[in-house]
Amino acid sequence: MSVELLLAAVSAADLCLKYGTTLIEAYRDLRGADEAVQSKTLIVEAIWNKTAIQVEFVKRIAKVLEEDHCRIHLEVLEVLKSKLILAISKIKSVVKTGPNPSVKRWKYTRVREAIDDSIAQLQQWQKIFDPTWYLILRVGNRLIDDELSRPGVADFGHSSSSTASEHTKANTTLTSAQSIRNVVRGNGSNELHVTLPEGGLDWTNTRKIKYSSTVLVHRKASEKVYAVDTITCDASYNLPRLKADTEDLAKKLKREDIDAFGFLPCKGVIKQKSPETRKLASMSLAFQLPYIDTSKAPVSLREYLLQDRRFSLSRVVEIAKQLARAVSFIHTFDFVHKNIRPETILVFPDHESKRSSELGLAYLLGFDSFRNVNFHTLRAGDDAWERNLYRHPTRQGLQAQETYIMQHDVYSLGVCLLELGLWDSFVEYNSDAGETSSKTAPGMELGLSLADFKFQSGNIEQTQKIKNQLVSLAKARVPARMGDKYASVVITCLTCLDEDSDDFDGDNMQDEDGILVGVRFIEKVLMKLGEISL
Repeated sequence: MSVELLLAAVSAADLCLKYGTTLIEAYRDLRGADEAVQSKTLIVEAIWNKTAIQVEFVKRIAKVLEEDHCRIHLEVLEVLKSKLILAISKIKSVVKTGPNPSVKRWKYTRVREAIDDSIAQLQQWQKIFDPTWYLILRVGNRLIDDELSRPGVADFGHSSSSTASEHTKANTTLTSAQSIRNVVRGNGSNELHVTLPEGGLDWTNTRKIKYSSTVLVHRKASEKVYAVDTITCDASYNLPRLKADTEDLAKKLKREDIDAFGFLPCKGVIKQKSPETRKLASMSLAFQLPYIDTSKAPVSLREYLLQDRRFSLSRVVEIAKQLARAVSFIHTFDFVHKNIRPETILVFPDHESKRSSELGLAYLLGFDSFRNVNFHTLRAGDDAWERNLYRHPTRQGLQAQETYIMQHDVYSLGVCLLELGLWDSFVEYNSDAGETSSKTAPGMELGLSLADFKFQSGNIEQTQKIKNQLVSLAKARVPARMGDKYASVVITCLTCLDEDSDDFDGDNMQDEDGILVGVRFIEKVLMKLGEISL
């Protein structure tokens, strides 16, 4: 990595810390402010404390990052610097300067608006920054371990009031990061127990979710409900490997804060044996729901897409961002999903929204086909056209042509983003009962027929035709509905494995820690989606 790039990244981090401190001090100077203003300033300060800890950490370890990884941090830090400068300018425009800063009562409305904007901007930035921050945890360098365990790593010398509570927050943030790093690298994961009793769930009290293989199951003698994905233990599988991977995935998703990554917290794994043979027949992953009230069940994205859109475009874009973050983090956790499609995406109602028509938060489930990225997968597939539609051309059919890598998940994401942008289901069911086993047909918007999916295994020319149709749809119809930036992201995902792709390239994106493909995804997908404001 060039010295110039390293110095630029460190300098950008220093400026962010400087401007962040200036902003917090400006808020602290609001003496005599009303209670609403004071509570909002505390929110900004809490957000900034976490941000400052992470930025300081990046500054300390920047020298061991790959060049592309350091460059993306520089770009993200430059965005933060601009947001902080703008926030400082806004608050200073309504605060009387001098030895006794104050706000005239009639300006409190403008102050609250300025603070609300700061909160929104910092939260928006954090969603872009977090994937780059957590990707650091994959880097195999001792300096990162040393800095994570270093007491007082967050330099609060930039702040006018260094307190014990701030250092506690620093330790909490870094301890959480160290915990994720340990799990990602397989250190200390044996201490986590994820096996649940076979009879712990009441399988007679099961609720199906329309157009989804995930089901809601009650815990025995309890009102608690879990979302459950079941993995059938086929005889062709390497069962010891599958068992280890399933337990490993459960451990990595067994975090209270995992919902910020686009996943539900995993309670554990239920292993069920065949009554006849007493051999392992299936394993079920039980996920905690994001709320206690289960009167409003989650809705599959497929069910929404089969209805007319009644949501704002900004909410649709937010769902796209949530899904992209989930893809980024599943890679950070060393897995590929292999089954990303609207049937495996659940949208939970937003209980805080006053409008029942508003889309809630989306979570990625459907972990019945996942695998650890470090182990080879069976190339066996299936001829279900509604699944092949979301698979890259080299992964379609009964016998896939290539081993599964992260870019294949990126392609699947691209098909989902295309469908979201057009808001027209690519899969039509002949029954409204919501059974995933129902007969299906291609949607009118797709422009393909069932005959297009009837091909001999290995017929890349035919499977390529399906991909070309999707790219054509993205180029012709998405810009008018979602804008050029959104369309560009969709096309980037769909062409991520093309030989002439400048954004992703399978041969050049494989490195020891899996950093390069993660960085490229953040740069070409997450950041581009983050730039969309409707």
